Amino acid sequence: MRKIAFGLCVCFLIFTAYSSQIFPVYADDHEKYKHKLEEGAGDWDEDDYDHEDEEEHKDRYHSEEYDWKNIMQEERTSVKREYWYKWSRSADLPDEYVATPISSRQTVPIYLESKAPLYTTAIPMQGQIFVPLEDTAEYLGASVIIYPNSQIGEIQLGDRHLIVKNGTRVVYENMRKTPMPLPVFSEKEKLYIPISVLANGLGFQVTWTEQQQIRIY
Repeated sequence: MRKIAFGLCVCFLIFTAYSSQIFPVYADDHEKYKHKLEEGAGDWDEDDYDHEDEEEHKDRYHSEEYDWKNIMQEERTSVKREYWYKWSRSADLPDEYVATPISSRQTVPIYLESKAPLYTTAIPMQGQIFVPLEDTAEYLGASVIIYPNSQIGEIQLGDRHLIVKNGTRVVYENMRKTPMPLPVFSEKEKLYIPISVLANGLGFQVTWTEQQQIRIY
C-alpha cells in the first residue's frame, strides 16, 4: 500500500513540475505579444518589409505577366473627349480634354457620404485631377500596400483589385491590363493617381459640387 501511495505521489510531483513549465510559457507569450502590439512593435518594420515582403512579390510584379511598358489592350477602346471624373480606359490619347474644376494645385475636400471630408492635395494636369493614392484609397475604405523599392501600389476593396506602378500608364484592374489617361507619378515619397482611375476602379462615381469639393458616391 505504501508503495502505491509513494508511486502516486511521484506521479503527482512529475505532473505538477511539467505543468508549471508548460502553461506559464503560453501565458507569458500571450502577454508579451499583447504588450508589443500595444507599443506598436507588431507593426511592419521598414527594413523587413522591403527585403522580405517585397522580395516575395518581386518576381510576381516583374514577370511577363505584368508588362508595365506596354499599354495596349487586346480590346481597344477609343474616345474623342476625356473627362477628369470618368475613367475612359482608352489606350489612345483623346482629341479634347474637358476642363477641370480647379486650375492649380490646392487643398480640396473629398467627401464620401457618411464620412468626414478628407482634405488633401489635388493637382490638375492635362485634364486630370491627381490625388495621393494611399491616403485617398484608404479614405474610401480600401486596403493599400506600397512597395517602396519598385514603386508599385496595390489597392484592394472587396472584389475590386488595382495594381499600379510609378511612371506608367498601366493599371492592372482585377488582373486585366488597362490603360490610364496619364501615368502615376511620385512626389515627396507619395504616389499620385488620377482620381477617376482610383474611384471608378474601386466602384465609385466622382463629381464636383457647388461647395467646391469632390464628391464620391
